[in-house]
Amino acid sequence: MKNITFASITLFIIILVIFATTTGSAQGQNQEVTIIAPYKPTISDAEKIPVSATIRDTVVKVPEMNYSIVSRPFTTTYEIEPLKPVFLQIEPGQSMSRNYLKAGFGNYTTPYAEFFANSLSSEKYSLGFHVRHLSSQGEIKDYPVSNFSSNRASVYGKRYLSGKVLSADVFYDRNVVHYYGVKKDDTAVFSLPDDELRQRFSLFGGDLTLASNSKRRNTAGYIAGLRFYHLSDLFNTRETGFTLHSGISKPENILDMASGEKLGLSFNLDFWNNKDSIVSQGNVIATINPYLQLDFEHLNLTLGAQGTFSADSSGSVYVYPAVKAFFKVIPDHLRVYFSASGGLSRNSFYAVSRENPWINSVFPFGFTNTKYEFKGGVTGQISQMINFNLSAAYSDAENILLLVNDFHSYFKPDVPLNFANKFTGIYDNAEITTISAEIGYEQPQKINALLVVNYTDYSMEKEEHPWHKPALEISLFSRYFVDSKLSVSGELFFRGKAYAKIDESPAATEAVRKAYLDVNLSAEYRLRDKISAFVLLNNMTATRYYRWYNYPSQRISAMAGLTFAF
Repeated sequence: MKNITFASITLFIIILVIFATTTGSAQGQNQEVTIIAPYKPTISDAEKIPVSATIRDTVVKVPEMNYSIVSRPFTTTYEIEPLKPVFLQIEPGQSMSRNYLKAGFGNYTTPYAEFFANSLSSEKYSLGFHVRHLSSQGEIKDYPVSNFSSNRASVYGKRYLSGKVLSADVFYDRNVVHYYGVKKDDTAVFSLPDDELRQRFSLFGGDLTLASNSKRRNTAGYIAGLRFYHLSDLFNTRETGFTLHSGISKPENILDMASGEKLGLSFNLDFWNNKDSIVSQGNVIATINPYLQLDFEHLNLTLGAQGTFSADSSGSVYVYPAVKAFFKVIPDHLRVYFSASGGLSRNSFYAVSRENPWINSVFPFGFTNTKYEFKGGVTGQISQMINFNLSAAYSDAENILLLVNDFHSYFKPDVPLNFANKFTGIYDNAEITTISAEIGYEQPQKINALLVVNYTDYSMEKEEHPWHKPALEISLFSRYFVDSKLSVSGELFFRGKAYAKIDESPAATEAVRKAYLDVNLSAEYRLRDKISAFVLLNNMTATRYYRWYNYPSQRISAMAGLTFAF
């Protein structure tokens, strides 16, 4: 055992020395960036190794579905503290539903339907199916056709084996939008057929994962998986992505000074192949993260480093810190945390089109390098009903992606006009400071609410502003249970002033996107045990706001419908 422990320490030190040695020159040539709402690049997915004893509950819970016409990216900085597992007891005679259906219809000719089918309780497997449709035929005054549709179908399941779980998921998405963001005086676009403004994204993918699920103490935990997707659009742009993710960890007794010690290693390999009407290229990011986790009575400490290799037309190597500390000042009431991290992420066709579906298909996809990010905060409870989280972060990032209107490319190769209704990307370096506050209130079975405030300051290297990124964002979510049958929910979104980069004339280089307030309200009434009715009201202030330059939102929208469990 001592030989194994000594070998583990030696391997850990060798990995750090190799990465530190090979990055001496590369580190000096790169600055760093963090993308903060509405678009925030992320490091490749890292899966937590399940080594603690868990209670497996195979009952499939019918999910509560929430509908919204307008997509609003939302980022929370809440730090999660591990929770103790709870015992879930299921009454022998309790009735469970296999299927769940939610359907409604709203103004702007907006049909909506969502259906889940799941297997019942089983010790051997769980299996489910999901299908969803949402579309709108509504028009926005003085603008071309703005119809859209969102569709998804997926099959997912788990197979419970001895000491391990095999999970699989296969899905297909088909989303349609129109490039309607054209100024009122750009009348040439109104002579184009509606299909000429149409864009369709077709996405197919799957995920296969094998993870340990042993209840034995002091045994190694592991996870290994493969993800795949293929995304295409109507303009001959395609992207294929593969992700191989794996990790292993094992309780050790290296320092003999902590109540718990765990030595672990995770590895991710991401590959993308992109092809558009002009170029074809491949990109690779490989990441390795060795770490040591120490648990004391009032302190949880993770010490590690992350080595990353990237390749496109050339290769680069980076080393980032991976340190976390979580100190319990007053257990269950006041906790202080700190982290030092960094990472490399790719602005892929999949990620960028999800943030803004009106991007130009010929797009400058690239890497964003967050050289380091320091973050600290305090979280806790004022009472049993009020909790809070206050944090501040500072990062230095290279090649932050900014989305701007494309005033130069033709709308289509066979349409020699430019309407500036597509978006392209530009890159800049930035130092980013973020201050966040979250306050939650919960009175079980009566009311719950969450207030989130984020203020972000961007210090750009070349650009005048962080285009389309507001400094102040405020969100409020709440739900009130009037009685056992009726509940009312509300959402409030405030987005501060932002700037758009334009170059229509020598005298105009930027435009101000005004701050806006979006208020949504919904209510649900339970008609019977498994049947309920709902009403949704979005954008109740009827404000025509602009999330993206030249793209106004729909005004007030309403929907009513029913839900069934059977």
